Amino acid sequence: MAELRKDPILGDCVIVAPERVARPFDHEPHRSTASESCPFCKGNETATPDAVLTIPDDDSTDEWAVRVIPNRYPAVASSSAELPTSDYFERKSAAGYHDVIVESPLHEKATRNLPAAQIARVMQAWRDRLAVVSSDEAITHTMIFKNEGAAAGASLEHVHSQLLATSFMPPEIEAELAAGQKHFDQTETNAWSEMLDRELDDESRIVALADEYILHCPFASRFSGQMCLYPKASLPGFESTSDRDLTLLARLLKNALKSLNDVFPDAPFNLALHTAPPRDARRHAYRWHLTITPRLTGIAGFEIGSGSWINVVSPEDAAARFRDATG
Repeated sequence: MAELRKDPILGDCVIVAPERVARPFDHEPHRSTASESCPFCKGNETATPDAVLTIPDDDSTDEWAVRVIPNRYPAVASSSAELPTSDYFERKSAAGYHDVIVESPLHEKATRNLPAAQIARVMQAWRDRLAVVSSDEAITHTMIFKNEGAAAGASLEHVHSQLLATSFMPPEIEAELAAGQKHFDQTETNAWSEMLDRELDDESRIVALADEYILHCPFASRFSGQMCLYPKASLPGFESTSDRDLTLLARLLKNALKSLNDVFPDAPFNLALHTAPPRDARRHAYRWHLTITPRLTGIAGFEIGSGSWINVVSPEDAAARFRDATG
């Protein structure tokens, strides 16, 4: 049973999920075809829990293009149970949703190799499933994330992403919400609007522009080569994204991942989609965004011990190299 434990000093919540140690690990660098042992390949659907959502192939409603399934080794449980606790050492069962989004019926290892239309279907699954789990009033926060490459935390190589919906607010999201609300209270403007306007004026960290979307390397990037994708408009939740915009975003994400691979070949990376918590009063001052974080160097003692970061590639240099790669 996954537990939610609160740090007695800082108040941060930590998920303790021992069952996840049993996850299968399957990385074979030279395999690109379907495998009898890969639970995500088409034809192996009985090896996974039943799908909670499928996105059909455009040419056939009988064939799935994207499957969303409950994670067999979840970090949170679908139901809560009573656990022994105390006034000082607080703990309770970690309830929520933990889904896997299987991004292709074919055995592909890299999202950048998927057609843009397929990436749009993946994003449709993100949007539609987020809308469903966000309607559960027990859910405080939702996030889509992706680990590509063993060094980024992926246990299976078949392209997939994950959804984790929790009953608590993670500290990073709480900090973003608080900062956004503080800026709005002081200026009656969106904090991300000012930041993006200044990035557009500067231009040195802009990687690409696509209609109403901006891809850039943040001024204070924590990781080398980190990119962030924002809508220009003050949109708090990804769940309201239109089908047309999903198509635009899919092309932009595919190009971003291709340029990442051109500059840093086969670099593992983490992707995270930050969307406004469903019932938080500070939603109006938030803006959804997607981060792409290459794992070029490890997290070492200073980062772990201090919570501060050392970046060895300047965001300006990284953005210039990504722009050159995209032509």
